[in-house]
Amino acid sequence: MKKNKKSLIFNLLIILFEIIGFILTIKNNGKISFEYYTEDSNILALGSSLLFCYYLIRKKDIPRNVQLFKYMTTICMTVTFLVVLFILIPMYKFDFNFFLFKGSLLYHHLICPLLTIISFLFLDKLDDFKRKDTIIALSFTIIYAIILITLNILGIVDGPYPFLMVRKQSIKMSLIWCIIFTSFDYIIALLLSGFKIMNEGGLLHGSVESK
Repeated sequence: MKKNKKSLIFNLLIILFEIIGFILTIKNNGKISFEYYTEDSNILALGSSLLFCYYLIRKKDIPRNVQLFKYMTTICMTVTFLVVLFILIPMYKFDFNFFLFKGSLLYHHLICPLLTIISFLFLDKLDDFKRKDTIIALSFTIIYAIILITLNILGIVDGPYPFLMVRKQSIKMSLIWCIIFTSFDYIIALLLSGFKIMNEGGLLHGSVESK
């Protein structure tokens, strides 16, 4: 099976599972809560996969801005997956069942992030990303953090994540969290781009199927 067909299948699966996840979210909560990074990143994933499927079905080249959108989406979904795995689960007594397998979280914390990462690294046809592309791709996370921290300072929103509750911790701790997450996102962006380049290089030299 050609790479583009595999990419199309994975992006269609992402669309399907995202829709199922949001149906469960609305069913259980009555709404989509945009203050949650998880919800926002999964909305981005749904949008980027819809765009990819549009161009793949029409057998057109993927525009550069759509590729960059997919890069940004994959960063966000990777952050979602890793934060759940290494921060939220340990914070809440290692409740793997709740965070990874309950209701919509099965799709938004586990299945869709993994499908998005696999699709980006191994299947989606993308050009190499430059350093400035990495900065642009981080823009959503930075904007999200600025908005949520501001809303927390004003007392409009509480959290929704413990590390965003700036009114319940010292300014020093808030700054430390900001530095940690900015650096964390940047490293993820570089790793995703680097692994993508390495994988494409390996395929070009060692695979006839990808041609």
